[in-house]
Amino acid sequence: MTMRQRANYSLIALACLFIISLILHWRLDQPWWTKAMLFISEAGMVGALADWFAVSALFRHPLGMRWIPHTAIVPRNRDKLVDGVVLLVEQQLLNKKMIEDQLAKLNFTELLISWLDKRWNVKLAEQTIRRLLALVLRNVQTESAVPVLEKQLKDAVSRTKLAPHVSKGLAYAMEKGYDHQLLDLLINTAQKRVLQSDVKPAIKRLLESEKDKMLGKDGGSWLTRALFSFAQAADAVNFDDAVDVIYRDLLLLLAQLKDHDHELRILLRSQLKQLVVLLEREDIEDALEVWKQQLLQELSIAPFLQQLVNGLVEQLAPAASAAQDIEATTMQKWLARLLHQYYNWMKTDELSKELIEQKLKSFMLHMIEKEHKVIGQIVRSTLDTFSEERLVQFIESKVEVDLQRIRVNGAFIGAVIGALLYGLLYGVYEPVLELLGRS
Repeated sequence: MTMRQRANYSLIALACLFIISLILHWRLDQPWWTKAMLFISEAGMVGALADWFAVSALFRHPLGMRWIPHTAIVPRNRDKLVDGVVLLVEQQLLNKKMIEDQLAKLNFTELLISWLDKRWNVKLAEQTIRRLLALVLRNVQTESAVPVLEKQLKDAVSRTKLAPHVSKGLAYAMEKGYDHQLLDLLINTAQKRVLQSDVKPAIKRLLESEKDKMLGKDGGSWLTRALFSFAQAADAVNFDDAVDVIYRDLLLLLAQLKDHDHELRILLRSQLKQLVVLLEREDIEDALEVWKQQLLQELSIAPFLQQLVNGLVEQLAPAASAAQDIEATTMQKWLARLLHQYYNWMKTDELSKELIEQKLKSFMLHMIEKEHKVIGQIVRSTLDTFSEERLVQFIESKVEVDLQRIRVNGAFIGAVIGALLYGLLYGVYEPVLELLGRS
C-alpha cells in the first residue's frame, strides 16, 4: 500500500467514524463515549482535510475550484522556481570556488593513467591512431593545404641561415659515417639498375645518338663521314663491342666504389671537409643566402609537396574507414608503437606527469571561468522544456511520500488533539465549573 493510499484511507476512515459517531450520539441520547468519538473523529477529519487541501494546493486547484486563492502554487510560480533552481545550482551547489577546490584535490594524471592501464596496449594505440588520423583526413583538403604548406615552408627556410646548419650537418654526418652509408646505398641502387635488361640498349642508343651528332650536316666533313663508314664496314668500329666494354667498365667501377679507400671516395670526403670549412666563411655564407633567396623565388615545390601529401594520405587512407578488419599501414603501426612507447615512458617521468597535470588543470580552470554560466543555462533550458503538468509531476514525484505522510500525520495529530480537547473540556473544565458553582 502506497503512502497516498494510506492518507486517503485515513481520511475516509475518519469521515466514516464521524458519521457513525454523530448517528450514535443522537440515537443513544448523547452518552459520553459517543461524544468522545465525535470529538476525536471530527478533529482528525478536520486535520486530514486541512492537510489534504494544503498538499493539493501546492500543485493544483483542489477539486478544480480555481476561485479559491493561493492554490496551484507551483504552476503559478513556475518562473520563480526555475530562477531559484538555477541560482541554487550556480551559486550554491556548483559555484566556481567549490568546483576549483574540488579540482585542486584531484590528480587527473594519476586517474587517467590508472584508467588507461586497465585498457592500454599496442592494439588500443593503433586504434587511437586510426581514429585521430581519420578525424584529420576528413578535415584536410590537400589541394588547398599544399599552397599554404609551401608558403610556410619557404618562409621558414627564408628566415633561416643555411650555412651554419649545412656545415654542422655535414660535419656530423661525416663523423658518424653517414656519408659512406649514403654512398653505399646509391651504389647498390645503381648496381641494381645497371643489371636490368634495358641498360645495354640505352647505352647503344646513346652511342648512336652521339655518332649522328658528330656526323650530321654541321658535325663533320664528307671525308670524316666517309672514313667513319669505311671503318664501320671493316668492323673497326663496332657499337655492340663498345656497349659491352662500357657495360663491364661500369659494373667494375661500381664494384670498386664500394671500397671505402677508393680514391674517388677519398677525394669526395676531402671535398666535403673543405666545404665544411668554407661554409664558416662570411662571404660564402652571404653568397649561399643570395643563392637560397633566388632559388626560393624561382623554384616551386608545390608538385613535390602535392605528391608527398598524396602519398601520406594513401598511407593513412585506411584510417578513414570505419571497418575494423583493415590491415594497418606501416606508418600507422609505426605511429602506434611510438605512441605506446611514449605512454610507457611518461608513466615513469615525474616531470612529464606534473606538466600534464598543470596543463589539464589550467585548461579546466580556464573552461570553468569562461563557461561556468553554461551550467545555469543548461539547467534553465532543461526546466524550460517541462510543461506545467510535467513540472508538477516531476516535483511531486520527488516528495510524494513525505507529502502524503503529512496528511497521515495531520489525521493522527488531529484525532489526538480532539481527544485532548475532550479530556480538558469534560474531564477538567466542567468539573472545575461545577466545583466553583457549588461553592
